[in-house]
Amino acid sequence: MDRKSFQSICAICGRAIPARYVCKSEKIYMEKHCPEHGDSRVLASEFTTDFDAWFASESVTAPPLVSLTKGARGVFSDGTINTNCPAHCGPCENHLMSACCVLVNVTSRCNQRCPYCFADANGGTTNVGDDPSLSEISQWLDRLIGLGEERKFNIQLSGGEPAVRADLSEIVKLCADKGFEYIQLNTNGRRLAESEIYVKTLKNAGLSTVFLQFDGVDDAVYERLRGESLFAVKKAAIENCASAGLPVTLVPTILKSVNLSSIGGIIGYMLENLHVVKGVHFQPAGFFGRRPDKRNETGDYDERVTMFAVMEEIERQTNSAIKKNDFLPISTGHPLCCFCAAFLRESNGSISLHRSEGSDCCRTPDPLEIVRRDRDFVLNKWNVASVDGNSSDYGTEETMSFDAAIARFKRNMFTISGMAFMDATNLDAERLRRCRVQVFAQGEYLVPFCAYYSGKRQAASGRC
Repeated sequence: MDRKSFQSICAICGRAIPARYVCKSEKIYMEKHCPEHGDSRVLASEFTTDFDAWFASESVTAPPLVSLTKGARGVFSDGTINTNCPAHCGPCENHLMSACCVLVNVTSRCNQRCPYCFADANGGTTNVGDDPSLSEISQWLDRLIGLGEERKFNIQLSGGEPAVRADLSEIVKLCADKGFEYIQLNTNGRRLAESEIYVKTLKNAGLSTVFLQFDGVDDAVYERLRGESLFAVKKAAIENCASAGLPVTLVPTILKSVNLSSIGGIIGYMLENLHVVKGVHFQPAGFFGRRPDKRNETGDYDERVTMFAVMEEIERQTNSAIKKNDFLPISTGHPLCCFCAAFLRESNGSISLHRSEGSDCCRTPDPLEIVRRDRDFVLNKWNVASVDGNSSDYGTEETMSFDAAIARFKRNMFTISGMAFMDATNLDAERLRRCRVQVFAQGEYLVPFCAYYSGKRQAASGRC
């Protein structure tokens, strides 16, 4: 592979500096040099061959409809590296992908105080009065409609913990009434665990799916990552979602010594609850926000895990029922950002590969069609089940009706994916140019997720 130079930042002072991927001891590292703070190195992949294969993957392009900054302040102004990048971001006219999903942070409050929290929830403003009003959120949504294409952005309601707001169902309904087809709730599940009626209210308001913080299947994991025993809470939240017919995706934050060994158990729990749990979205921990600061002799974090290690462990811990070669990069993003594949649990309990996202999604030269299919793929991949929770007897393949066959197919479909977020130590401006997950900042700007949380103070003014 051609490991050419690209733009990163110094993790200490934040200045834009050149970086390069290099191979050392059969691993891939990002290396960079700051004139003031010297050399630094961070792990990019535990497996050279896997990294090279993924790095070489092609991506399609669909630039944003509206440029929010100019190239002189943004990413790449004329095809060459701009020394301002990634000090500011809008994104500018040289970004290569429109956002697929947009995080709308409706509160900075939270009902937990996790040792690991990318948003540093409860670390700043924590009063109810600091939450944006429904009127403000309505204006934000109108702004997003103006920034999007004919197929509106997929919305992720986030925070903090969105469910601490008493008017969350009204926010969901506001999104639905304005025509947003996909409305996702990013939640720790505490409020959902308290009341089945509450979950049904969210479902009836128009909520599409729940992205549930779910780090493992025993309380030891939660005590390390969240500071308290929470497994019973997670199970109760999932049960209430099942009763409400609201699909759930499990979202584990993965750290090496905490729950890398729990991957098989998490997938097993999903398979036991496929009537409501339709996927697992692994997130190797990004080291921004609030987290214990433990670095090794190279300056990297001891707990860092790459998405390549996650795929390796998926294969190992499922005894090759799911293989790392089943996964592909997303075709509309940077190949080092994500992996994804859809699977079918067969009637005999075996697992078959149904679709790898990169193989058939968005392979079209029309940018508008790319955007439409990109967002529709997310709309459908977490919501493929008939989540009635009861239809287990479909008959034999010879006797079941066509409708029953479709119902069984939907019930037994699931998706496994992963998102490799960047922090200040491993920020890659080429990846920012293709970012599909962006944060709506201060009611005006769309900022790539990793840029926003790696430089949150600057992002508060609409810059990353």
